[in-house]
Amino acid sequence: MSRNRLIIYLVLLAIVLATSWWVRFGRPGPNADVPSAQAHEGGPYLRGTHWFGEGWAVNMWNTALLEQARSDFPQLREDGFNTVVLVVPWPGFAASRTDGQIDPDRVRRLLALIDLAAENELQVVLRVGYAWDSAVERPGEWLVEMWHDEAVYEAWLDYVEALWAAVGDRENLAFGFLAWEDFWAITWLGDAPEKRRLERAGPLGYTAWLRERMSLGEVSRVYGREFAAWNEVPAPARKHPGYALFLEFMDDAWVNRFFVPAQARFPRLSMEIRIDSDPVYGEDGEVTEWYVHEPSWDLPGAEWVTIYWSPAMGGLNQGERLEPETAAERLQMILERVRNVTGNRRIFIDQFLVEDYTPGYDNNGRLAPEDIPEFLEQAAPVLQGYAEGYALWTWKDYIHNAVPSPDFSNAALGWTLPGDRAVDAGTGLVLEKGQHMARTFRRPEFHAPGGPATATFCVTAEPHDGTGVVTEMTATVTLDSPVDPDTPVTLAAIGTPECVDLDVEWNTDVSLFANADLVIEKLSFSGFTQPIGIRDLQGRPKPVTPAWVRLNKTLKHTRTMPFSLHEDGWMGRALDTSPTLPVVTGSRPDIVIETSLPGDWPFTPRVTVRHGETTIGEFDCGRPGENRFPLPDGLAGKGKVRLTLALDRVWSPPGDDRRLGCQVKRVALGIRP
Repeated sequence: MSRNRLIIYLVLLAIVLATSWWVRFGRPGPNADVPSAQAHEGGPYLRGTHWFGEGWAVNMWNTALLEQARSDFPQLREDGFNTVVLVVPWPGFAASRTDGQIDPDRVRRLLALIDLAAENELQVVLRVGYAWDSAVERPGEWLVEMWHDEAVYEAWLDYVEALWAAVGDRENLAFGFLAWEDFWAITWLGDAPEKRRLERAGPLGYTAWLRERMSLGEVSRVYGREFAAWNEVPAPARKHPGYALFLEFMDDAWVNRFFVPAQARFPRLSMEIRIDSDPVYGEDGEVTEWYVHEPSWDLPGAEWVTIYWSPAMGGLNQGERLEPETAAERLQMILERVRNVTGNRRIFIDQFLVEDYTPGYDNNGRLAPEDIPEFLEQAAPVLQGYAEGYALWTWKDYIHNAVPSPDFSNAALGWTLPGDRAVDAGTGLVLEKGQHMARTFRRPEFHAPGGPATATFCVTAEPHDGTGVVTEMTATVTLDSPVDPDTPVTLAAIGTPECVDLDVEWNTDVSLFANADLVIEKLSFSGFTQPIGIRDLQGRPKPVTPAWVRLNKTLKHTRTMPFSLHEDGWMGRALDTSPTLPVVTGSRPDIVIETSLPGDWPFTPRVTVRHGETTIGEFDCGRPGENRFPLPDGLAGKGKVRLTLALDRVWSPPGDDRRLGCQVKRVALGIRP
C-alpha cells in the first residue's frame, strides 16, 4: 500500500471483544461533545501531512525537493496544516549498512526543508529510518541484517545518533518516530525451510530470549516435539502454534533492542506501534487465536505514541461500503484501546488513511468518496478527544514511479549513458542525435504486490537547440525473453509528457534513442497511481479538499478526554480526577488516596500522582490505609485541583478484556489530623 505495508486487519474476534468493551463500560459515542472543562488542555493540535515533493516516499530524496517545497509549504498552510512529516531513510542517508555516518548533502537538504518549514510556521515530524530509497539497491537486506549482524545494528544506532546531532537543535522539530514495519522484514523467516530457521534462531537472539523465559521442556510442549538441547530449537514456522512465541520475541525486540537504545541517541523519539493483530494457527492449520501486539505499545520514556488507522481496520473486509458512523466508531474504539494501554502518552496518527486503494486489498471495506465529508465531521470530536495530532499519508496524489530520480537530481541512478553526457539538475539530461540511454527495471522497484503486469512509461523532453522545432525520440523496450521484440515507439519531444504502456517482466529493459539533439527533463515508469491525496497529481484541489480544510479549522488545540474510573472502581492506565478543597482556613490540605487490590493480582502496580507536569508523590496500589501527600504550594485557593493518577503496569484478568491496574476507593483533599 502507500507504505509498502501488507496489512493484516483486525479480525472479527478482536472486533467482538472491542465492541463488548465499548458497550459494557459506556464510552461516549463518536458524536459526543468533548467536555472542555474536564479535558486536558494543551498546545496546538498537530494537523499534518506526509510530503514527498514531486516524487513519492521511495524516490523523494532524489528529486528537487527544496524548489518544490517553496511553492508547496505556503499552500499547506492555506489548507490548514501546521505540520509536515518527512521520511528520512536509513538506506540513502547512511553511506552503507555498516557505516553510520550520514551523507552531508542529504543533511544539508533536510535542514533546509526544516528551516523552510519554520519560515512557513510548520512543525516537522521525522520518520527516522524509513526502509526505502531508490538510490540504494536492495535496501530490504539492511533491515534483515540489522537483526543478526552486530556491525549493521551498531551502524543503525550511529545513524540515529548522527541524525539527532544534525536536527536536534531545530525548534520546530516536534519529534521523530521509528516504525514497526521497518523491523518487520525478519518475518520472512516464518516461511523458510526448517534448516534455515534453525540456522537463524541463534544469531537473531531468539534462542537466548527463549532461554531467559522458558525451560526446554516448556518449549518442547509448545512446539509439540522433544528437544534435547537449545541448539535444536528452530524459529517457528508461520503456521505453527509456536509462532506466537516469535511474535512475542519481536515485540520485546522492537521496544528493548531497537526503540530504547535509539531513544537514548534521539531523545525526542516515538515509535509507530503495530495496531494490526496476527493469526496464530493450530496443528490443523486453522486460526486458533489472534496475537495482539499490546506488549510493544507502551514505549518507555516516550512523550508520543504513534499509530496508523484505516476504516477497514476492524471489519470483515468483504468489499463492503462503510457508513460514516461505523468508521467513526471504529476510530474511537482503536484510540480508546491505545489510550487504555499507553496512558498519558500523547497519540499521533501518522497515517490517517481515510482513503486507501492499495493494490491487492480491493476487498477492504471503504467509505464512498461522497461520504468522506460526513465522516470527517463525525471524526473531528473523536480526534479532538483521544489524539493530539494526525497526518495524511500524503497531501497530493502520486504515482509508484520506478524511475529512481525522475528529474535527474541525483545523477542517473542506474542508467547507462554516453560517456560524455553530464547530468545537470537544472536542465535535465542532454542527449545528442544518435545517442541513447538504457536501464533495466526490476519488478520490485514498482512496489506493487505481485505486479504490475503493465506500466506506463512517460518522457518529458524538449529540443536542445531551443528553436521550438519539434524533434522526436524513440523508446525501444526489450523484455526479458521476448518471443517477438516490441516495435519501437516514437515519442515527441514537446515539453509535455509523452507516454506509452509497456508490459512488465521481472526484468524490463528500456532504451531511449535521440533522433535529434534534445534534453530529457523528466521520466516516469508507473503501474499504479495512489489517489488518496486531497490534491491531485498537479496539486489542484479535489472535491474532498474543503472537508479537510474544515477539519483542520476545527482541530486548533489539543483538548483530550479525561481518563475515567470504571463503574466497579477499577482504573486503567491513568485516572483524571478533580477533588474539591475543604472549606477550612489556616491549614494546608493533603491529597488523600485510598486503594485496594485483590490478593491474587499478579503484581503490585506503582501509582504516581501528578498535577500537570509536576509529580506530587508515589505509592503502591493496595497499601492499607490512606496515602497522604501535601498539596503543592499555590493550589490551596483554587477550589478544585486537577490530579492524574498513573500506573506503571496494567493487566487483563481472565474473562475481562479491560486493561486494569488498581481499584480506587477514594481521592479527596483533607486536612491533616
